[in-house]
Amino acid sequence: MEEQEPSYTPASFEKRVAAWVGIVYMLMLTAVVTYTLATARSLPGTAPLLLVPLGVGVPFIVVHRQRQGTAPGGLVGTILICLVCLVAVVLGLWLGVPALIANVTTPL
Repeated sequence: MEEQEPSYTPASFEKRVAAWVGIVYMLMLTAVVTYTLATARSLPGTAPLLLVPLGVGVPFIVVHRQRQGTAPGGLVGTILICLVCLVAVVLGLWLGVPALIANVTTPL
């Protein structure tokens, strides 16, 4: 009698991208909590940096869906979503990085 092994179904592309975005968020939050505990100071003004992981991850999903032909809004929707994500990344970095540098380089 031959035993069948349970079939393995890998996670979808969207789930893998979401997992990587979640890992980046956890690394960011771990760094913030560690800095706060080590220095007893918070990092005001750095919240826009939280836009960056999502702004990088979403275009991967949208382009993947566009290549499969299942993108919401078709090619125009894909381009608009990618442009919004690009603006979010640029805005997040533009507002968040100077605040992060100012907070980290300020003497205790």
